[in-house]
Amino acid sequence: MTLAATRSSLSMTLFACVGLITAGASADFGVVEATGAFQLPGSFTTTYVSEVGVPSNARIQGFDFGQVLAMYGETLSLQNFYFENYAYNNAGNGPGTTNNWLNSDSTASLSVLIYQGTTLLSNTDYALKQTAINVNNRKWDMATGINTNLAAGLANGAYTATFNVYYTYWEYDGLNVLNKTSSTGASTGTFSVLIPAPGAFALLGMAGLVSRRRRNELA
Repeated sequence: MTLAATRSSLSMTLFACVGLITAGASADFGVVEATGAFQLPGSFTTTYVSEVGVPSNARIQGFDFGQVLAMYGETLSLQNFYFENYAYNNAGNGPGTTNNWLNSDSTASLSVLIYQGTTLLSNTDYALKQTAINVNNRKWDMATGINTNLAAGLANGAYTATFNVYYTYWEYDGLNVLNKTSSTGASTGTFSVLIPAPGAFALLGMAGLVSRRRRNELA
């Protein structure tokens, strides 16, 4: 086998593996990208973290979103979530293949679960809206929940945030038109919240008063 043929075979194998990771079993539908835009605690810039796609981004699975220092007004903000999926007609291209498609009636939503330990504290679904069409692909972002503070109302402690995008597509199996549902699969990151006890606020206030008095004495 020539070097060129070996490279071509390897490329096709890698492409097939990637397709199996992000697509349905028949490879007629799947996910190209699922990326969250976050403003992390203490940051003034946007950090992009992905479930699927964009290899240069960090992965949501296992990502540490940081510590939210509530006394300084910090937040963990989900600014937006970007999603791209596809479905196409693969009928006639082999056993088990079907006719799949997306249209204006197709839907997608982002599920966000907040846990403390094994206790589920919140379960929120954010609707996604279609923003662009590229042949068989649809692009989406958040229709609801933009700039949500995921740490709002939480007490001191360690938490996990689980993200999963659910989407619908159409399938014709030769007899019926079916409205099918799939998802990216769950990805979980961690964060913590720090809120000083009332006594700690008093100590911080006293320290500030002493500091101001010293500056005045030196002036």
